[in-house]
Amino acid sequence: MNLRNIVASIAVGVLLLASPTLARQGEKKEVPAKLAAPPAYDFRGLLQRLYDAWSDLDPAKAAPFYAKEADHVFFDITPLKYTGWAQYAEGVPKAFAAYSSGKFTLGKDLRVHRHGNLAWATATWRGELLKKDGTKETVEGRYTVLLEKRGDDWLIVHEHMSVPAPPPPAPK
Repeated sequence: MNLRNIVASIAVGVLLLASPTLARQGEKKEVPAKLAAPPAYDFRGLLQRLYDAWSDLDPAKAAPFYAKEADHVFFDITPLKYTGWAQYAEGVPKAFAAYSSGKFTLGKDLRVHRHGNLAWATATWRGELLKKDGTKETVEGRYTVLLEKRGDDWLIVHEHMSVPAPPPPAPK
């Protein structure tokens, strides 16, 4: 075998050995599932469904959206706070005793931040309430919510609703 044939044989051998590596360079590498970005979730839709569930002012309709641990804290407009879902469900009908229904709308300024199985969101909201005597009230407020993914569901583990304080009286 002459030198030319030896060099050609070596070159063919190197190409054969390198071809699987060269072929894989163009392939997309899979990111392990635990490092991949979580799939998008429609938190706006979830929170508006929550607000819609509150339209009859009936906690039983909103209950599926909340975690039920007794030590979870929920800050509402009135009273100052509820500790645990049971206290929340018992207190809301008392707080809304003068009202027959409401329409609550999540503001366009909703911001959601997600980290794994936890998410927190902030927004403003608007409520149009109908009193049992037929009068109407409109209220706007602030909203902060913490959610935890449990199975296929995102449940509220903490919530804070508030309304701005009235402006101070004009100086005399």
